[in-house]
Amino acid sequence: MTKKLNLPKINSVIVSGRLTRDVDLRYTASGTPVATIGIANDRAYRDSDGNWQNETNFFKVTAWTKLAEKASENFKKGSPVIVEGRLSWQSWQDKDGNKRTTVEIMASRIQNLEREVDTSEPASDDNPEASENTKGVEDEDEVPF
Repeated sequence: MTKKLNLPKINSVIVSGRLTRDVDLRYTASGTPVATIGIANDRAYRDSDGNWQNETNFFKVTAWTKLAEKASENFKKGSPVIVEGRLSWQSWQDKDGNKRTTVEIMASRIQNLEREVDTSEPASDDNPEASENTKGVEDEDEVPF
């Protein structure tokens, strides 16, 4: 009896962190908006001696079309965000002929983790605007699920 491998084609990533710089919005030669975003993600862990350590990872995020423009309008260096998307691997040769590679997150959604709080009115069930949660930006051209 032979077995058939039924490997799902899943490429999904969710990362939270803070923007390491302002969103870099550019346009392709055909006029398509593209944004490059850097985020830093911290992870706390215990070392072999039981002491807490912190590890910071840096990720390059790319957003296209309306998502790129909205990200540029809504986020700046230091903004806390959660990014959903897929991983993309790129390979090229630099000007010296060396092979270079990178892995980046192709964003389908970027959610702001900061919220504005109106201190003049207490939040209640009767006043949903006073307790508005977070503002997100989503790529309307892609369905993440």
